[in-house]
Formats: sequence, structure tokens, C-alpha cells
Amino acid sequence: MIKIGRVIVSLEMREVYLENRLLQVGSRAFDILELLIRAAGKTVTKDEILRHVWPDSVVEENNIHVQLSSLRKIFGADSQVIRTISGRGYRLTIPAEPSGPADLHGAVAARQAEAARWSSLPVCHTPLIGRDAAIVDIARALKGTPIVTLLGSGGIGKTQLGIAVAKSIADISDMDVCFITLASVQNAQAAINTVADALGVVRADADLPLQSLVAAIRGRKLLVLLDNCEHVIESAATICELLVQASADLRILATSREPLRTRDEKFYWVAPLDTPEAGASSQAILCCASVRMFLTQMNALNAAVDSDRSSLEMVATICRRLDGVPLALELAAARAAVFGIRKLVAELDDRFQSLTGGRRTAPPRQQTLEAALDWSYQLLSTTERLVLHRLGVFPARFSLEAACAVAACARLPCNEVTEAIVGLASKCFLMTTFDSKTKEYFLLETTREYALRKLHESDEADAVLSRRAAYLAPAYEQPYGRVFGAAALGGKLAMEAVASR
Repeated sequence: MIKIGRVIVSLEMREVYLENRLLQVGSRAFDILELLIRAAGKTVTKDEILRHVWPDSVVEENNIHVQLSSLRKIFGADSQVIRTISGRGYRLTIPAEPSGPADLHGAVAARQAEAARWSSLPVCHTPLIGRDAAIVDIARALKGTPIVTLLGSGGIGKTQLGIAVAKSIADISDMDVCFITLASVQNAQAAINTVADALGVVRADADLPLQSLVAAIRGRKLLVLLDNCEHVIESAATICELLVQASADLRILATSREPLRTRDEKFYWVAPLDTPEAGASSQAILCCASVRMFLTQMNALNAAVDSDRSSLEMVATICRRLDGVPLALELAAARAAVFGIRKLVAELDDRFQSLTGGRRTAPPRQQTLEAALDWSYQLLSTTERLVLHRLGVFPARFSLEAACAVAACARLPCNEVTEAIVGLASKCFLMTTFDSKTKEYFLLETTREYALRKLHESDEADAVLSRRAAYLAPAYEQPYGRVFGAAALGGKLAMEAVASR
């Protein structure tokens, strides 16, 4: 830290403070200020400034005057600290001195205050529908454990739910809330730096040691909402475990498509919104959270839906076939607002081509239905991808035995299929049900459509369908013998697969 009159400058962080207030300084202006500081009171020529600040560009001298004007405004009454030496250049008239501990403390406090301002919770203008019980359950879980991870497939609404939970806690407690998104982070060090910036840690170097995060949370009652952990899951887990071990007053609410697998972590599976059953009454349809969300989205787009029985049944079909996934419903409403719900129902068999009208300001993975699945798919191992493709041939629930019979082959033994199923379930691609004596699995319809597309892009669709036909053949045996039953079933499954493409 360097002190020039009332101004404190951090060359390492490229930051300027005035009376402990962090100022916004353009990169060109800071480059000139840095050059003047390093000159230690000597005159810096205009040519030196042009070479340093615009090394690869030819610019007019007026550009220097513009940047110097902005710097002099920062110094205010001390504007003559930058003196013009006629015909030669510029120099600092007040010596640049190392700042003392009190100055450093004030600058750090200012940085932490600024970080708190920028890392506060995002404002959600879209109402959160059907999650009231979830908010209560998650807030209760955070009272008893330091880390709660919201798990769910892409577009299920984990981030918005996490924000609602954090806001509910902040409203009734004295905890500070810090929102940190890891969506654009690509590696472990970037994750550490992103968390450090949000917590207000002053970084002397580009890369910060992990242990440096501890000092930033000690003595603070803090709830950290750590969003989008799945693509840097190991780094996120390491950071979370370090922080909660360092402070008993810290709580972390993470969102991810798979568990962090840290000590003292609780999971909360974010389920799809409930959908109407086939043949449900009009009142039952309107009571479903997925229907209420779809209609809310339509109203926001000034495209109200008629309340007659036929229209409500079409809305129920849309919600049911899109599995009650909020992102899919949002994309569907945008489509229906333009073309109507009748056309939307007809397009659901080709949903990846039609559901593409996401918000322009949304992350790319949330702008189309296919992109949301692509984001998760890229995080799967090669074996998990292969097994997912093959499981797409099951239109309903299936057992582990059935999965192995269809997905296993000479090059992929059953034990590897079983491990892949565990991975797919933990990463929210594969759903599980516990309402029978034997655990069963199933794919949401959109996930199944995605898996079948991938299967048919490969050269093994016929082989997988044949294995499924052979496994199910005994249940369809006719008096004429098993061979006839298997052949007939094989033809039926082949037609079904073609229809699903």
C-alpha cells in the first residue's frame, strides 16, 4: 500500500482508496498513476506514458490529458499532486510513502465493505412457486449442520431456492449473507480467488493460498451461498470443509448437481414441481405447482390461457411431459406465448428443437433445454455416458437387474454398469424410487429423450434394443414359444425407439 496525501494506492491489487472508500479507477488512468509512483518524484515524459499505457496503439496526446484529468479529480483539493512540467511531462509533487498499519486496516475494511455490497443476494423478480415447505426444511437443516447442499438436475431451480432460503435466514437473524457463484470458474485456484474476492480478502498476489480464507471469516456470523459447484466439485468441497472447521459461526448453503461429500454435510434433493395426473379434475390441475408456474410465466408474457377444460388438459400435458422442471416450463411458456399451447403440445416430441427461447441475459446453459443437459452431460465419465445412452430404452421404472441386462456387454461388465448407475444417480441424471421392496430407477422424460438421441447417434442402438427385448421376452411369451415372443417384442421396441427420436 502506498499513501499519497489522503489517497492510498495498492499497486498489487490495482486499487485506489480515498478516506477508506474504494474508488473506481479506469485501467489506463491507473497505469499512468503507477508509472508516476514508480518514478519516485522524477519527471515522466509523454513518450514514456504513451509507450507504457498504449504499447501497441497509436493514439493522440489528448488521451493522456483525459486520463490525467480523471486522476486529478480523485485527489480533489490535492489535484496539484500531479504537476505538469511544460514541454517535458509530469511528476508527483507529494512523495509516495508506504502506508501505516492504521491506513492498511482502513483500506482492508473498505474492501470488505465493498465486497459485501457486491456479493449480496441477487434480487429474484420471478415468484418462487411450490417451494414453501422446502424453504422451511432447508433453513431448519442449516441450524443443525454447517453445510447443506441443494442437489438437483439442471434447471430444477436450485439457485432461486437457495436465494430464497438465504433471504429467509437473513430476515430473522443477524447473519451476514455472501452470495458466490462459481459458474465461470475453471480451476481450483480460480475458485479460491473467487471466494476470497467475495469475502473481502486483500490479495497481494494473483494467486491466494487456500489458508488465507480463514482469517476473512473468523469472528463473523456468516451464511455463504456457494452456487454452481458441480464442475469444480473437489475444489468447492475443500474450501467448504476448511471454512466450516475454522468457524463455528459459519454456515454454507451450496448448490450442485452432485454432493460435495464433505464431513457434516447434509443433502437436500430439490424435486421437480408436482404435476397433474392424467385425467385430473380442473381444480386438481390448477392446484399443481408446475401448472401455477406455467400460467404465471404466460401471464408475465401477456399471453393468458383460457380456463376451459380442453385448455387446462393441454397445460397439464405440457407440465407432465416436461417433468415439472422450472427451466423447461419457462422455455415452454415463451414458446406458447408466440405459437399457442396447442402447437406447443404437438412440438413436445421434438422439444430440443422448439424449447430454445431462453432469456438473452441468462447463462448459455439456461438458454435452451438441450444446453441445460449438455452442461451436466459434459461432467459425466465415458462409462457413465455410455450407460446413460443405453438406459434411455426404458420408458418407465426399471430394476438394477434390468439395467445390467441391457447396459452390460462383453466390453462393459455388470460391476462397471453398477458403478456408473451410482454415479448417474448422484449427479441427478437418474431418479430413484423407494415405494417398493426393491429400489427402482427411472429417467425423467426429457432426460430419456436426450439419452435416446445420444444412443441413436452411436452405432449400438440395435444391439441395446435387442438386449432389452431378450430380457423382457419371458414376460411376453406366448403359447407358440419364447422365440416368437422375443421377435415380436423386438419389433415393438424398435418402432418405439424410432418414434422417440
